[in-house]
Amino acid sequence: MDETPPKATEGLPDTSPVILYANHHHFYDGHLLWYLLRHALGRPGTIWMEEWDRYPFFAAVGAQPFPTDDSRRRAATIRRTARRFREAPRTVMVYFPEGELHTPAEGIHPFPEGAAQRLARFYPEATWWPIAIDVTFWGDKHPTACLLPGTPHSAPDGNERDRLTRLWHTLRETLPEAPHHVLLNGRPSPTDVWDFSRFASLFARYLKPL
Repeated sequence: MDETPPKATEGLPDTSPVILYANHHHFYDGHLLWYLLRHALGRPGTIWMEEWDRYPFFAAVGAQPFPTDDSRRRAATIRRTARRFREAPRTVMVYFPEGELHTPAEGIHPFPEGAAQRLARFYPEATWWPIAIDVTFWGDKHPTACLLPGTPHSAPDGNERDRLTRLWHTLRETLPEAPHHVLLNGRPSPTDVWDFSRFASLFARYLKPL
């Protein structure tokens, strides 16, 4: 997993919340961004998961439930996130504005109209930060995931998809020749499908009471 050199984080506030928005092309995108935040930047992170009940162990690394069929739980997560921003202002919220995982060949899907602006109304103090994600084989038998941070900005202005699309194309056109910094060398693992829903009550303890 690669990223551009640390200077790419210039302009990122150190003492206020950040909403990191990225394209969503691979099932492990959330883990890559969590690793970037915790191990490269030393900041806590959170992410809203539609299928949190199937993978509740992700609560241990900041994931919160956001089911499409339960408005009460979604509202609780919105309030809990606001509290995290107040209590730990360096928290970064990971946001996938396309709203779905899809293949890289499809480019970057349109963003739901007005979604970023609605999110900004909940958290007006947050800085917005685009990060493009791409996976390439670079001629190797194992894939390499690459991250390219963009320039942080103060609030959504309707150009978020254009920013992210340009960033993603830059990433695809310049690697592997561009300067980069290795975050993690991975190892091959079996491709399994896991369901941890039976452990939901155990991992729910990572979610603070409202």
